[in-house]
Amino acid sequence: MISVKQFRFHRGGTMSISGTIRRAVVTGVAVLALGAGVATEASASPASVRMPCGYIDPGTYRHCDGGSGSTVMLDVQDIFRNLFHYCVGPGITNVQPVVHWRVIDAWWNGGVGCQPGYYGPA
Repeated sequence: MISVKQFRFHRGGTMSISGTIRRAVVTGVAVLALGAGVATEASASPASVRMPCGYIDPGTYRHCDGGSGSTVMLDVQDIFRNLFHYCVGPGITNVQPVVHWRVIDAWWNGGVGCQPGYYGPA
């Protein structure tokens, strides 16, 4: 016959095993979720490489230089159609901070080899 002490011990052992299994399942699910998040992040990186060159709303411009390190002069247009000159280097540049009104477009005006920064009204 099983005594009460043995039953409690046995029941506690069973709970311990099921608790261990439960923890293993929860840990496995967490690892899978974390792995899926890392996989999503890794797949997001190539998407940023495919980001278009040129004006990107709101107020940013991506200069694709093909690794040459060149700088280019832009015409930046605000909401009232005023034009400003802004020189940018490779990568993404925020051209909005120096223009008082909302920037609605920016394009290369043919200038190269300038010092990056704001050059004033066109």
